[in-house]
Amino acid sequence: MRRRLVLLGVAALLALLSAVAVVAYARGADRRAVEGKKGTWVLLATATIPSGTTGAQIRSKRLVRQVLMPAETVPSGALTKLDSALDLRKLNADLAPDQMLLSRQFEVAVKPTASPAPTFKVPADRLAVSVQLGVAPQVAGNVKRGDRVAVFLTTPKQDTDSNPQKTSVLLPKVTVLSVGESTEPAQAPVVVQKSGAAAVMSSAVPSPSVGSTEQLIRYVVTLAVTAEQAEELVNGYNRGLLHLGLLGAKATVTATPTVVESGAAG
Repeated sequence: MRRRLVLLGVAALLALLSAVAVVAYARGADRRAVEGKKGTWVLLATATIPSGTTGAQIRSKRLVRQVLMPAETVPSGALTKLDSALDLRKLNADLAPDQMLLSRQFEVAVKPTASPAPTFKVPADRLAVSVQLGVAPQVAGNVKRGDRVAVFLTTPKQDTDSNPQKTSVLLPKVTVLSVGESTEPAQAPVVVQKSGAAAVMSSAVPSPSVGSTEQLIRYVVTLAVTAEQAEELVNGYNRGLLHLGLLGAKATVTATPTVVESGAAG
């Protein structure tokens, strides 16, 4: 019995020495391959690595191994290690076994963008509705967040005298939530029919001369409105021309009879 234990112990020791010898030989082979030359450690795939695998997954699953190679044979961009900078980056193509890992095989890391913070807070009982206006209809650009404004609607003149151009109070008093200013290249004059909302819009904003580099300023005004007011505002915006009236501290506007353009048939 004792002899058997001794034999088992000797066998285990020989197995351990054999494993150490194999590892030493492998490392020695790497070093002999670069004997007399400058060596560089590179990473080789241990198995097929599919496209889309992240650097973190490659490292955690140990899908690569380090190999010492002559520096003169190593291409530019060869990776010597997988650091945390590659954790979120993904392979852009499959890697075959023993294929060298290069930095260009990983997609460029894109940092997750945070959702933009809201530029205004909508009152609990209101809707936020935006309309785009020119400079003059926006009180020469003087309307700002928190102002109270009245909204006027001008509907275009129809083909018959029985439907003249009309202006009326659309919303007597609403609060401005935000005003965004933007510019856009001026466009050459566009010929439109004499009737319809397009005719009113074209007459409200002067057309620049051809070849002009002038830019037109537009304002996107967001108003706090009720559901009913939202329907009126959107409908009015799409069928006529809107003007804002900036209300003073004590000013009030009430719905008045529609103002008809002078010269209309009575």
